[in-house]
Parts: sequence; C-alpha cells; structure tokens
Amino acid sequence: MCIVCEHQLYEEHRSAEEAPFDPCPECGKFPSNQGGSCYHCFSVGNTIDECPECLGKPWSDGFLSAKAQIEKESSPPGSRIH
Repeated sequence: MCIVCEHQLYEEHRSAEEAPFDPCPECGKFPSNQGGSCYHCFSVGNTIDECPECLGKPWSDGFLSAKAQIEKESSPPGSRIH
C-alpha cells in the first residue's frame, strides 16, 4: 500500500477518536467525506486490500518512519528533550 493511502487510513482512525463527527453513510464508523463515503469504504477492497489498524496489524515501517520524521520537523524548537 502506498504511504499516502496509509496516512489517509491512519488519520481517519484518529479523527474518529477525537470528537463527534458526521458518520459515513455506509459504515458509520468513520467521518464522512462531505456526506459521502469515508476513505475506508472508498478504498478498502477497491484500491487497497486492507486497513492494518482495522485488522490489528501494525502500520508499515515506512509509514511510521515518515510520520516520525514529519512530527520531528514540525515540532517547535526547544520542545524536544534530548
């Protein structure tokens, strides 16, 4: 699976945990995309095979590495403890 798809799936899980949302009309588990299907319903089974988190699997090392690098670069100076 490409890292962009993995990111979309990851973010959808985080969005569902954060606050109330307008649910997907198909599954009701994740936020809808402006009233339409969530990314999970759109992609899983169509453009990608599975969502790792839904199956209790880990996210790919490539995704986690890129995520950590982005978070490191976007944190304010002095906020990291060495």
